[in-house]
Amino acid sequence: MSVLKKIIVTATLLGAFFSASSHADIIISGTRIIYNSDKKDVSIRLENKGKRPLLVQNWIDLGDDNADPGSIKAPFVSTPPVSRIEPKRGQSVKIMFTGATLPTDRESVFWFNVLEVPPKADTSKEENKNLLQLAFRTRIKLLWRPTTLTGVPAEAPKQLKWQMGSEQGHAVVRVENPTPYYVSFNDAAVTTGGKRYIVDATMVAPFDKATFTVKGAQNISSGQLEYHAINDFGGMIAGSASL
Repeated sequence: MSVLKKIIVTATLLGAFFSASSHADIIISGTRIIYNSDKKDVSIRLENKGKRPLLVQNWIDLGDDNADPGSIKAPFVSTPPVSRIEPKRGQSVKIMFTGATLPTDRESVFWFNVLEVPPKADTSKEENKNLLQLAFRTRIKLLWRPTTLTGVPAEAPKQLKWQMGSEQGHAVVRVENPTPYYVSFNDAAVTTGGKRYIVDATMVAPFDKATFTVKGAQNISSGQLEYHAINDFGGMIAGSASL
């Protein structure tokens, strides 16, 4: 296991116990990155909202969030890959496509990662001897969007086809995406018989299908689905469907 992966695992485990008093200081200027295929590069802004300088590393993965950054062969490079960001200051990261062959009839999804590591505390000082330091990682979608695609991305959620179903005794919602765009969800719920059930909706790929679990429900034959999809700017797109 690489040093970087050890840091991430440690932060994940410790965060489970200290999440109430810990948070990331590096803020990414956006919830997703849209890379139109006719662009030479795109830039993303990182801001240090904390009170201490931070060493920040970024990389792009193919979907495996446990992959060692050094072994990933993503068709993008980001520069600078490592930087020191002073408190209340920012850093722009430029992302460039390296020219790999990607589908031209649909979007492709990748993931932009930011790892922030605080400076090592001076343990010679009494107040720092029991100090807990965490490394935080933030991960957002990077969507490669061919300029040849038809339709409007914000209209894609309205074209989804929904259906109620069951798998292994649990209620599920099935969705089919006939568009060339990824559709991501912020939340979703099914109302039936006067009860509301949360749907574990995440994302459905272009020209693909996905199945989402209806939490706490076993047998549902019909209902009203309500959801919020996420647009290019991180805003919500409300939608509904009869199941």
